[in-house]
Amino acid sequence: MKSTNGSEDSTRTDWSRPIAKILFGKDNAGILVSSEAELESLLGQAKANKASARILPKTETRDTATRTRLETARAEAGNHLQDAMQLLNQTQKLCLDANIPYAVIKSLDAVPDIGHDVDLLVGKNLQSIRSRLLERFQCETVTLTFCDRHAGKFSTFVRGFDSDFELYTRVSQLGEEYYPEEHVLHRREEESVLGSKTYLCSQEDRLLITCIHTLYRHGKIRLSDLKVAYDALNSRLDSDIVLGTVESAGIQRGFAFFLRILEMMGQEILGKDLVPREFKDYTDRVLYRDAILKLLLRRIRPRFPLRVPITLVLLLFLHKAAADLARNKIGSCLRSSLAPVLLIMDKSIPLRLQKAISVRIW
Repeated sequence: MKSTNGSEDSTRTDWSRPIAKILFGKDNAGILVSSEAELESLLGQAKANKASARILPKTETRDTATRTRLETARAEAGNHLQDAMQLLNQTQKLCLDANIPYAVIKSLDAVPDIGHDVDLLVGKNLQSIRSRLLERFQCETVTLTFCDRHAGKFSTFVRGFDSDFELYTRVSQLGEEYYPEEHVLHRREEESVLGSKTYLCSQEDRLLITCIHTLYRHGKIRLSDLKVAYDALNSRLDSDIVLGTVESAGIQRGFAFFLRILEMMGQEILGKDLVPREFKDYTDRVLYRDAILKLLLRRIRPRFPLRVPITLVLLLFLHKAAADLARNKIGSCLRSSLAPVLLIMDKSIPLRLQKAISVRIW
């Protein structure tokens, strides 16, 4: 079993390398922890990378108390997955009964890791499904951020489940346009996940949505996000669909940054190339024309989850606004232009103050 070489203070240990080796199937990859404190440090970073359920079977200890905590963590991961799948099975039935097309976005891309919520993309049918959901279940709706309200999103806790449930009209942060949700629903694929039939996004859309959400929504890149991208890139996806969408959406720089991080992680942690030549060539062409993006990339260190520099996020939205304007997407241009202002406000106003006035921004 492979052990990490961290500092004696386990809370300062960076577990990026061993977590990545497990996620990407490095031969004989594993983690040996020596204390409960070290295990908690590992679990914290694994959870932040949406990787807990995948690293736990590869984690061992020789300490009795730590082994008990490890077994508890494994049981909790299994229970969480079961809870989320039961919630999905019951809520997606609303769509099936109403003959409304839907696709699970993000939630099942990293099974057995599933995150804290179940997300369904339902397009223009959000209000219809929302009404059916509130009639069928006991729900405690979640107060949305300013951006989420304008993006077309609904979030709720469903009584009896630990996971929360979210409906999306589109893939967006503030209502800015990337590409039609109808394309996602048209390309969706029926699959069996842990014995349950559901509809997942195509590999093309998994890659695109992962990139958009990490850079234009959450501002951080997790190892799990990179694994989703790697799996998609090395599947039989249609590169013309992906690169054509990247160009029309105006996210060339964001896409190039995301793939370069995947490439850097593969080379520095795994010692191999993870990005196919066609996509690497595309990334090189985009970066060749952008000195600022190249400078920001040189400052990046592969510690995950990787917080995307706010300067970069601001620039990405401004570039997108310009691309939207060039394509006469005036509404999307205005929203993309507003996003940097809202992001700066969000970073400037303490979260406790935003909560106190019941107005979360980002």
